[in-house]
Amino acid sequence: MGRIRDLVYSGQYKMRQLIAARLFFSGGSSSHEGHPSAVLFVLSGLLGDSVMSLPAIVAARELWPEARITVLGKTHNRELLKADPNIDEFYVCDADPFSLRRSAEIGELKTWLAGQGFDAAIILLGDQFAHLLARAGIPVRAGVKGTILEPCLTHAYEIGSPREWGTRERLNCLRVLGAEVTDRVPKLYVDAEAAETAASKLSELGLSPGERYAAFHPFGSTSRQWWPMENVPEFLRLAESQTGMRVVLLGGKETQAADTGTDGIIDTRGRLTIPELLAVIDGSEVVVTTDSGPFHIAGALGKHIIGLFRNRRPEHATAYPTARAVLGMNEKCNTECDWDKCAADPCRQMRAIPVASVFSSEQ
Repeated sequence: MGRIRDLVYSGQYKMRQLIAARLFFSGGSSSHEGHPSAVLFVLSGLLGDSVMSLPAIVAARELWPEARITVLGKTHNRELLKADPNIDEFYVCDADPFSLRRSAEIGELKTWLAGQGFDAAIILLGDQFAHLLARAGIPVRAGVKGTILEPCLTHAYEIGSPREWGTRERLNCLRVLGAEVTDRVPKLYVDAEAAETAASKLSELGLSPGERYAAFHPFGSTSRQWWPMENVPEFLRLAESQTGMRVVLLGGKETQAADTGTDGIIDTRGRLTIPELLAVIDGSEVVVTTDSGPFHIAGALGKHIIGLFRNRRPEHATAYPTARAVLGMNEKCNTECDWDKCAADPCRQMRAIPVASVFSSEQ
């Protein structure tokens, strides 16, 4: 019954998008000329994808230094970008424009959009907002090519394979407007206040001021894609014996029930805000993490990274010059698992990464 309900909702959701696309067909436009005075970026997505999209905002600031740059996104996107000097304003909308719920929040967003006077709107993450940008009468609307709501856009840019896109592809949102931009690595900024509260929390958990530590995030988007928790005691032992560093465990509230099997770790799971997470990663000497939000955050902060990747999903393993990847391999995964779904719990490729290989890759 639950699957049938999901299929019905998915069909209705898609139909609402198709209707919106038909109502707000734009017919396309020539390339943008002149410098806009007010630009909206839609950045409503996962942390890792958000980080990879940031170079477009930086490049826009360089192209249009006098423009007012506003970002529309979810609460966690705002927290990620709390200290970013390239953003003048952030509007939070945690509701989906096509959801049957939270219509009041979408109504407020429509009113806000109509009154802002944006010259251009660029969708980085959040294709579902395209029809609202058209309804607001924003003259230049750029978004990803091939989406259901592409008819609501004036300019559509390519990102290549949805599996492999990165910073280079997202910069096409400016190139499609006629701008010349160079590829670049994402950059994040640490909020000073968050750095102080994060340091206080680490101290309360047993980390002395100035003590060297490795940030450790063995979790993934689903528990199937976690690095096995049974590896944590050995990881802690080798980290301290071979590097002399303490280990700070990172993770959200959803990971707190997992037993680490040891008392010697600095366990911050569920205790850090996103700005504090940035500060803790920034203060570490090395970050050991799966292909997840902390991997991209560490890369954007220029930290040395040991990435724990499935051989089936190595797309972003080389996204940052400071990252070195350790690939878990299991042939069954190549024939029995979908690209984005693990058939085994836990993932056989993640289980195949031994602790010793993590430390040998660091040297």
